[in-house]
Amino acid sequence: MTPMIDIVFLLLVFFVCVASDQVIEMTLPTELAAGSVEAKQLEPQETWSTEIHLRLFNSPQQENASIEMNGRVFTDYAQFQKTLSALADVSRDSPVILDIDDEVELRDMVAVYDACRASEFESIHFAMHKPGG
Repeated sequence: MTPMIDIVFLLLVFFVCVASDQVIEMTLPTELAAGSVEAKQLEPQETWSTEIHLRLFNSPQQENASIEMNGRVFTDYAQFQKTLSALADVSRDSPVILDIDDEVELRDMVAVYDACRASEFESIHFAMHKPGG
């Protein structure tokens, strides 16, 4: 019985100490508008969203990796970034999928990823391939 009483007193002291640190909540006076309040119905806006598939691969003619965006091949990085920014202006919620060949250097992959982030796309994904297939 004595250990149980000790535990009760310890819990009582604990809760008294914890309760003293609480901020006292007050109700703030708020004046409400008289009459009825109606919500406006907003027209749903059409958004254009399509998947942007970026494939990085090495080409024998270039020292940097080439970039294929939905079938169009870019060898000039500045032109690629300009096109990517234009797509982002149309729809930032379009998912970007990066498909990177095994031979592509890490610096090229990071440059393309950074271009996607700079264009402020909301979702950037990496494509994965099954081993052996």
